Order: sequence, then structure tokens, then C-alpha cells
Amino acid sequence: MRAARRYDRRVAAEITPEHPNLPRRGALAATFTAIVLSGSLGGLIGYSLVATTCPDAPTRAEQLLQQVRGFQAHVPSCVFAELAAAVAGTIVAAIGAAVIAGLVLRAHSEWRGHAPRGRARP
Repeated sequence: MRAARRYDRRVAAEITPEHPNLPRRGALAATFTAIVLSGSLGGLIGYSLVATTCPDAPTRAEQLLQQVRGFQAHVPSCVFAELAAAVAGTIVAAIGAAVIAGLVLRAHSEWRGHAPRGRARP
């Protein structure tokens, strides 16, 4: 087997130049941080909503009915509901932040590419 070679020695290795409107690394890092932060906060909000609405103790009526012989109050476990709400909140918030961040980066690159020029003074 022969080693791979360039197509023609006269043709230089083609290096593709960077597009002039690519976002800077700082902007990309800020975008990534914003998406991660909003996803985390969305998960926290989803978890908190379910944790506050899910009963962790029997209702007052169930407590009164516990006086009746043979009645057992059933308190459901909310672990899976809390987990599902946290995951759903994380996904929804991260996707929303990613859409907004993509639009902001696109607008920023267009602004840099078509920056307003100074006016000619009369």
C-alpha cells in the first residue's frame, strides 16, 4: 500500500480562512455559561414546583379518619415526580436559552459585519 499523497505537488494544501463574522471565544463562553445556568435554574424551578405541591403528610381529613379502626392514610412518594419535573425544567429552560443565545450571536455577528459608518460632516 502506498502512503496517501497530495493530489498534485503544484497545488498547495488548501487552508480555509475563518469567516470574518464568527463569534469571539469570549462570546461563545458567555453563551455556554448562560445556557448551563438557565438550565440549572429551570431544573430548580421544576423541582421546587413539584416539591411544594406534593403532599408529604396526610391531610387533616385523613388524620381524622385515622381514628377509625382499620383506616390507613396513604401518602404518595413524590421522588419520581420531582425528578421528572427537574429534568423537564432543565431541558425546557436550556433549549429556550439556547434559542435566544443563538439569535443574539447571529445579531452580534451581523452588527460587526455591517457596523454603521461615521457620518460625513457637511
